[in-house]
Amino acid sequence: MKQRGFRYCSTCKSKLQKWGKTAADTQHWRCLNCINTGIRNRTDLTRIFTLDRFVSWLLGKQSQIELKSSFTDQTWRNQTAWCWDIIPKPEITGEVYEIILIDGIRVGSMVCLIARTPTAVIYWLWVFYESSYTWLELLEKLPAPTIVVCDGQKGILLAINRCWPTTRVQRCIFHVWQNIRTKLTLHPQTQAGVELLHLAKDLLRGIKTQDITDRWIKQLQLWEQTYGDFIKERTYIANPVPPQRKWWYTHKGLRSAYRQLDKLLKDKQLFTYLETDLTKELIPRTTNYVEGGINSQLRTKLKLHRGMSEEHQRRLVEWYLYSRTKDQKPPRNFL
Repeated sequence: MKQRGFRYCSTCKSKLQKWGKTAADTQHWRCLNCINTGIRNRTDLTRIFTLDRFVSWLLGKQSQIELKSSFTDQTWRNQTAWCWDIIPKPEITGEVYEIILIDGIRVGSMVCLIARTPTAVIYWLWVFYESSYTWLELLEKLPAPTIVVCDGQKGILLAINRCWPTTRVQRCIFHVWQNIRTKLTLHPQTQAGVELLHLAKDLLRGIKTQDITDRWIKQLQLWEQTYGDFIKERTYIANPVPPQRKWWYTHKGLRSAYRQLDKLLKDKQLFTYLETDLTKELIPRTTNYVEGGINSQLRTKLKLHRGMSEEHQRRLVEWYLYSRTKDQKPPRNFL
């Protein structure tokens, strides 16, 4: 890569001639017209080297104090101040993916919505909050996949139904378990709660064959036949004061936990990962590729570089996500 005008005199624009080297082994130049001599700095190469070093530091584990060798941390900040303005952006190729996992991570006052395959990041989008409209904006950038794995947030499901109506959904089993555990607690006070929690634990441990799936569904149906009347019990208030309700379900958490599992079965979002005829790839049963593979790593990076402004934190997230894309290019391509 040659900088335009590098071999020409800055004063008279005449062509320069090599004139030996300095003690630091730097090329010395001489103008044949105005007889000026001196060295010519390759600012383009300096910017490339600085940006490469900046990205390596940003994605590494060293602090500014640990990074410095022959310069101060203030010198480092001065040299790399312009690098924060370089924004890496994912390239939308239009490729159709069989499996896409989607999730978000909050960074300061904004949320980064992330879409990835089991092997690489595809696209990301900064928004102020998660809703069906913001998720729809992300999904519209990508062709509809065969399977989408998500945590079941209402805005995500609504956006999927609108933008990818033919795509099958696999709900994250770990998020399902977290919801059930919150509603039942780890120490239910009723026999019905103990049995339903046991079914949820079986779901978390992993159901790997269709025979085990059918057995699990029968156990859930048997639970409903046994405790169906129990979860319908109501508690009434003698003299309610409007707008206070007259009654509520006595076992509200237990009822909600069962209805969640029942709805997931009816919507066919619980055991999609066992339907091997849908794709040639192994269908993930959780969003761990995003939660553990990206989000947890980002939180570690942000902790290592704590003290950054919100804008700089977003730049760190963008460079990290770009480093996880399939056909990433060197940072110098963004200059």
